[in-house]
Amino acid sequence: MKRVPSPVVLQAPVGGEAAQPALVQRLYYPVTMAGAISFAWALNNLGMSLALAAYAAAAASGLTVFFGERVLPYRRDWSPSRTELLDDSLFLLFVQVLLPLGLTWLAVWVLQGWLMGAGLTLKLWPAAWPLWAQVLLKIASGDFLRYWLHRWSHEWGPLWRLHAVHHQPRKLYAANVFRFHPGDKAIQFLGDTLPFILLGVGPQVLGYYFVIYATGGFFQHSNLDLRLGWLNYLVVGPELHRWHHARAITDSNANYAHTFVLWDLVFGTYRRPRERRVEELGLLDDGYPSRFLYQLWAPLRRARAMPSPVDE
Repeated sequence: MKRVPSPVVLQAPVGGEAAQPALVQRLYYPVTMAGAISFAWALNNLGMSLALAAYAAAAASGLTVFFGERVLPYRRDWSPSRTELLDDSLFLLFVQVLLPLGLTWLAVWVLQGWLMGAGLTLKLWPAAWPLWAQVLLKIASGDFLRYWLHRWSHEWGPLWRLHAVHHQPRKLYAANVFRFHPGDKAIQFLGDTLPFILLGVGPQVLGYYFVIYATGGFFQHSNLDLRLGWLNYLVVGPELHRWHHARAITDSNANYAHTFVLWDLVFGTYRRPRERRVEELGLLDDGYPSRFLYQLWAPLRRARAMPSPVDE
């Protein structure tokens, strides 16, 4: 008697191309974040300066995310080319490392020292709180400033011309978290770092904040097929941030928060469609340049790269 094979039903998950281990998908983000914070703490306690420890921990979390993209990809066609990685590396060096180091040196070692010597620091920061509470306060309050700066960068033309550089890529993978125009990065520094330095936030708080900020950024832009579940209502992960990079303005003008989703929930800009996947990414301007040097000049040469909600 001829055996008839049982029918096999193949059903791809809504978010990715292939089924992935559910436990890994849920734990990859929280375990990596906890590991980065612990790594920075351990290096600092072994005698490394917190500034170097924070950079080392952020680099380690970045490598962890890059590895995850190879084994748990959300979309294989989002893998970067060598040219794209070269441009990402230039943004990393000049915009994410040299520029912040220069701004931090001016703000911390020069400006803060001068202000303290003149007795002009506000000293309003609750420095007596436990370190973990200060870090959480820095994240929540910094996210508030970043939320509105980010939102205005999508709604006000002059800021959008700088911010459009970050939205040019047609793929999302961890390395393009580095793609920001220097002017955009400088404005972000003025919004989420300088005010807290003037309030008297200590270097330990800023160091651990940087680890969390950088690790979260790697995950948000990653090509990782994660399933964060209820954590999507607490932190900004790739499942949320992909919609912010969608080409459709009705999808991309949402999810402005950086670390916690709190302010998107409060101000009604939280977006996480369940019935469909994000498709096209990038700008409406198909002619927007993609290479590093051209993108530095693009805000000065192009009137706008994508309509704002006001134009809709």
